[in-house]
Amino acid sequence: MNKRPSGSTGIASIVLIFVMLCFMTFAVLSLMTARADLAQSQRIADRIQTCNDGENTASAILCTIIQCANDHLDASDEDEFFSAVQKDLEGKDGITFSDPSTLSYTTEQTPDQILYITLELSLDAFPDGRHYQILSWKSQTTREWTPDTSLPVYDPSRP
Repeated sequence: MNKRPSGSTGIASIVLIFVMLCFMTFAVLSLMTARADLAQSQRIADRIQTCNDGENTASAILCTIIQCANDHLDASDEDEFFSAVQKDLEGKDGITFSDPSTLSYTTEQTPDQILYITLELSLDAFPDGRHYQILSWKSQTTREWTPDTSLPVYDPSRP
């Protein structure tokens, strides 16, 4: 006698198909998450690279300033030292002097962020043995912050 298989084979096939669909769904979601993470990581890496480029440019300008100051250490007095350094550096790489011993310059880190550096120079060495002292080395944003006020929390005119 030929017996027909029981209904459990059909149920097993349905469960197997359901499990395979779940695996496919999880695989697609994992792929989408991985691609989104890759895109975000790439944006972060690009931003870090541009910030590092700005820092490197600022450090190169600092090396130029240090070299110029060291070249004029043989000056007879502070006035001669400051005037010689100012003559060599004023306007070069965006360097400006606020007084004879204090200078500042900026470098671009990102399109909306700059690195602002202020230094103090001295003919006599500072306690650390250098002839310059970093007064500030900070990032500043160049665009004005505008808060997002578009969320309508409560509108009394609506019923």
